Amino acid sequence: MALRGVLFDLDGVLIDSLPSILACMNHALIGLGRAPVGAEQVRPLIGPPLEESAARLLGAADALLVPRFVAAYRERYAATCARESLPAAGLVPVLTTLAARWRLAVATSKPELYAREILAALGADGCFAGGIFGRSLVLDSEGKAAVVGRACAAFAGAKGLVMVGDREHDVVGAAAHGIATIGVLHGMGSRAELERAGARWIAADLGALPGLLAAIEAGLA
Repeated sequence: MALRGVLFDLDGVLIDSLPSILACMNHALIGLGRAPVGAEQVRPLIGPPLEESAARLLGAADALLVPRFVAAYRERYAATCARESLPAAGLVPVLTTLAARWRLAVATSKPELYAREILAALGADGCFAGGIFGRSLVLDSEGKAAVVGRACAAFAGAKGLVMVGDREHDVVGAAAHGIATIGVLHGMGSRAELERAGARWIAADLGALPGLLAAIEAGLA
């Protein structure tokens, strides 16, 4: 495989965002008069568009609650995400190694504004010569495939690209463009979820990527 570039999801892949997202979701729930929730309730909600996760968490028929939840969530998240988002183990060293050989980009369902701020705070933004792509702040439930499509355009097409993700929507969104996915196990999804979605390869963590990507390029994986 002539590997031209690697696309990365953000939450659960490049960063551990669970503590930050949990705190912001509870901030929004309390603001709506709801009881706070625990990490295990929030973990499955990390990855899809926020408004979809909010609807699942609220379980409400009143559609007006979702934008109110999102507004309260973002009020806290905008002020805290850069300092509360934690880097995945080996983030900058691994990305630096990969960027020396391949063009890297980010394709996330998180608003692009926040993705850029977080990666800059972690000193990792300079590794993404291919660009950092995310959603706008509009609540339009834009799917992962649309974000991946914008990243593909920056590479002048999807041929030769590989996606790195931790949830099924990463795999499905990449597959919509004919891109195979490496599922990583240090994030929010399980091996079973990733394999069920169709991930072509599975890696334990970021540290496994340099060797795996070299093997993929050489046709050995």
